[in-house]
Amino acid sequence: MLGILLYVLVYTHWLKRHSTQNIVLGGAAGAIPPLVGWAAVTGDLSWTAWCLFAIVLLWTPPHFWALAMMLKDDYASVDVPMLPVVAGNETTTRQIFGYTLLLVPVTLLLVYPLQATNWLYPVVAIALGGIFIYKAWVLMQSPSDLALARSLFKYSIIYMMLLSIGLIVDRLCFY
Repeated sequence: MLGILLYVLVYTHWLKRHSTQNIVLGGAAGAIPPLVGWAAVTGDLSWTAWCLFAIVLLWTPPHFWALAMMLKDDYASVDVPMLPVVAGNETTTRQIFGYTLLLVPVTLLLVYPLQATNWLYPVVAIALGGIFIYKAWVLMQSPSDLALARSLFKYSIIYMMLLSIGLIVDRLCFY
């Protein structure tokens, strides 16, 4: 319920229209489902659950800001202060790169110190994370190239899907 309230009341009605950091803060609402799922299955909220929350939270800005770069004119026309509209693509791509650099090591917290995975997940996380960092770096070098923004956006979806599948397969097959 907290996730729904955060999304509807805080993100949609307040943050989206008033802050360039709307995606960062609003990402907390999108990161609550892993907590809900974990609590429903285990009955608690361990550090592993909070790590999953952090992964989704840190993934959200690179994902949505790449999309916002492509839709910059649309956001501007309806006065939504998305980061590319207010601060420009250069600042946005630096933020995308910074969040991506934070995201990848956080995914590895599931390996150490949490020891929630076996050998497959870290291989998947490192490979996928390396590609994500590379794509964010390339976009930062050419912030006006919307084809690169589109490529990063599409990859971010594949990244989260494959990272999740890697975690599931690791847990199901090697524990």
